[in-house]
Amino acid sequence: MSKSIRTRVLPLALCALAAAFSQAAWAEDSQEETPQEERDFAAKLIPMSEAQKMFVEYTLELEKRYPDSAQVDPEKFLNEEGETYALLYCRSLGFEGACVVESQDGVDRFVAYSPAQKVSANTAGKAVSFVWWNWLNLRLFSVGVIPDRSCPSQYPTTWLYHDDEDRRNANSRGGWIGATTSNNNTTWRYCRIDDSRSLSFRPLPNGGNAYDYSVLKLGVFCPSGARTVIRRQNNENWNNQNSNSGPLTIFPSSQGWLFPPAPLPFNGPLPTTITHYCHFDGAAPSWLGYMSSFPNLGFAYGVHAPSAFPKPWALATGWVHQDDEDWFNFNAWWGWPDNVMSGGGNTWRGMARVR
Repeated sequence: MSKSIRTRVLPLALCALAAAFSQAAWAEDSQEETPQEERDFAAKLIPMSEAQKMFVEYTLELEKRYPDSAQVDPEKFLNEEGETYALLYCRSLGFEGACVVESQDGVDRFVAYSPAQKVSANTAGKAVSFVWWNWLNLRLFSVGVIPDRSCPSQYPTTWLYHDDEDRRNANSRGGWIGATTSNNNTTWRYCRIDDSRSLSFRPLPNGGNAYDYSVLKLGVFCPSGARTVIRRQNNENWNNQNSNSGPLTIFPSSQGWLFPPAPLPFNGPLPTTITHYCHFDGAAPSWLGYMSSFPNLGFAYGVHAPSAFPKPWALATGWVHQDDEDWFNFNAWWGWPDNVMSGGGNTWRGMARVR
């Protein structure tokens, strides 16, 4: 290579390198411009409530005792541990005790459990106890996939809106992201797959991180061969607008302010999104074996996957980067997502259309 060519190539290479890191640097440095009143506000908040922490710890401990969900006896689990699991989730939502599902104007929502509901019926003169954690019955193994456009009626839409960092926002995206909305804030949309079809998701037969993938966890257990990965993201502190399709629909995930008070209090949990995923490692052991192809659900969809997710599994790939809160950022991982997702103070997720 001639000297003149080398002198042209070097600046171009440096520019490309700078561009690759400029957005991340922009996001991390923006905390220096955070107004003092916002810093004071954040300093009086806590990263995670004790109830949220207890639920996460119980979830991970449960997985150690039930390493493959294909060998779980649903009836036995619900009878022996269903109440404990449901109670911990209710408390993580902010209830003092148990919670039940109530339908109002066609919308299901959690409400506090009333002692008056202890007896729900009288059969042949015999009282029948009300099992308040019955809402777990249809939420043992469900998962969520990313729709290419929208969810068919038989697969309800689950969505989580993240109010990302306001100051010098550095959100970015590329390639296929399906029905996800990524601008200065982020809305993740998933189609909730019922328990029976969710069990069709299993590890791919190929080994290595390039063959990993993840789906949103919408049940107590992940399908056979998967492990739970949990991401905690601190969202914008100031005038936070986090929202979701409802605690029942995003279960077992949660947001710190499910019903944001106005004005916001100066104590309590940070505006936080805690998202649960089922992560399938390539060639991981599964009691039900491997997948020969992604399940045909009757519509185009994708999963979270590495940028290098190979063909024929990947029909298209993409990614979304979120600029999370800069000041008092307590982002964390429980379980490691390998190359499917990443991030410290900010969060990156890979995506692949597979059907």
